[in-house]
Amino acid sequence: MTERYTHKDKPRIIFRADGDSRIGLGHVVRSLALVQMLGREFECVFAIQAPAPELQEQIKDACDGVITLPACAPDEERFMHELDAYIAPDVLVVLDGYNFTTAYQKNIKSKGCPLVCIDDVHAFPFVADVVLNQAGGVDADAYKAAPYTKLLLGPQYALLRRPFLEAAREPRAVPPGETRVFLNLGGADPQNRTLRVARELEAFSPVGKVELVVGSAYRHLPELQEWLQDKPAYKLHQNLDAEAMCRLMRSCAVAITSASGVAYEYAAVGGLLFVLQTAENQAGLYRFLTRTGLAKAYEILPQELSRELTASFQQAVGLQRQFFDGKSDERLREVFQVLALMASVTIREVTIHDLMLLFDWANDPEVRKQSFNPDPILLESHTRWLKAKLEDERAMLYIAEADGVPAAHIRFELENGTATISYLIGPAFRGRSLGHVVLQKGVAALLRHRPEVRLVEGLVQKENLASVRAFEKAGFRRGMPDPQHPKAYRFLMEEPQKQ
Repeated sequence: MTERYTHKDKPRIIFRADGDSRIGLGHVVRSLALVQMLGREFECVFAIQAPAPELQEQIKDACDGVITLPACAPDEERFMHELDAYIAPDVLVVLDGYNFTTAYQKNIKSKGCPLVCIDDVHAFPFVADVVLNQAGGVDADAYKAAPYTKLLLGPQYALLRRPFLEAAREPRAVPPGETRVFLNLGGADPQNRTLRVARELEAFSPVGKVELVVGSAYRHLPELQEWLQDKPAYKLHQNLDAEAMCRLMRSCAVAITSASGVAYEYAAVGGLLFVLQTAENQAGLYRFLTRTGLAKAYEILPQELSRELTASFQQAVGLQRQFFDGKSDERLREVFQVLALMASVTIREVTIHDLMLLFDWANDPEVRKQSFNPDPILLESHTRWLKAKLEDERAMLYIAEADGVPAAHIRFELENGTATISYLIGPAFRGRSLGHVVLQKGVAALLRHRPEVRLVEGLVQKENLASVRAFEKAGFRRGMPDPQHPKAYRFLMEEPQKQ
């Protein structure tokens, strides 16, 4: 069954991820962490293929709606179009999974949707507006991405659920009493490393209690329960919500986790963290955690626990607090607010009623400073100019509105299949990353009205860095300088219908 919700006062985000006992729940869990961060300001809908009932209920608890998609292999043609019925230019899309390749992303972008990809393997080129990789130590050069793609890299963008964000902002001391160890190797743990590590911990005398955590997709529960029958020092926890998980972590001075999101959650709480790489896609995060000292390799746990605990604990927490400040939700909300503003941008044609709006914008000091003619414009001259342009078939004038409010002006002068572009952003919308969106949507509007255009070009003063970046992000390339303005950059978009 598919549930659809409409909250007209909130921008909609569709989150697309899959999870089960075979592939694990990591993609779903970290996507739901992002849902928690954004849910107050956005309508969050989750799209997932054939979820297990328990997982579907977990998603329903966090989201405004669930789209249950039929099972479909990535190599089937319909996989590429599984979201087509649910997306529109004013809908944001978040993808988390290794099957959402460049082609899948291009289909989303062809609908005009702002797109975010959560990634940790940089295995293919990205055309998303934002790529989020919370692993540290990843260089931007590792990614092949579109000119407009914004890369959010490192734990400053950690996808932490609310209790862990709060824990990262609070003091942390060694929990009183005997040493307790938190053990979680993934919600699914298909290779049952949980039982192997639990057996190994029996030999470590400093360990008092072991708190084992498994998820709903863990298939080895009967075997683990049988082993635990005569193990009073071990306690099993299943399907913990974020609050319960955080409380349990707070009670444990030591944690053993996979090199995944749960390691970040414990590092945000703070304590002695030991990690294992339990999947190929964890290699980068494992290196980051162990090289920075945020965690240690599980293999050296015996020798580490033989040392004095308090000093090691405090040292670990001090380092972890440098990377996890509990503010990644604030940073990500700012990013999504910009994306929502981008999604709201619409283009309409200029009318004579826009005369004073355009007059005020054109005479704004910042606009005049960046213009080739910096002199103020007289109202009489502006009025004659606008009336002439509205009657000129070789000119196309547009207003870009953001959330229904005039935000920018974009104009095209046409001659022999070439459109020369000029644009300005209204004062209230500068510095909000709208330049390339206005250019992209402006060119799209032009082509709907004048499909014969084969070349779009624009001239930009070299000092106007914001405009230079906007043209680059919009997909324009630099061409040979214009003879009349040799000191300006000339940007070109050839065969724009194919862009």
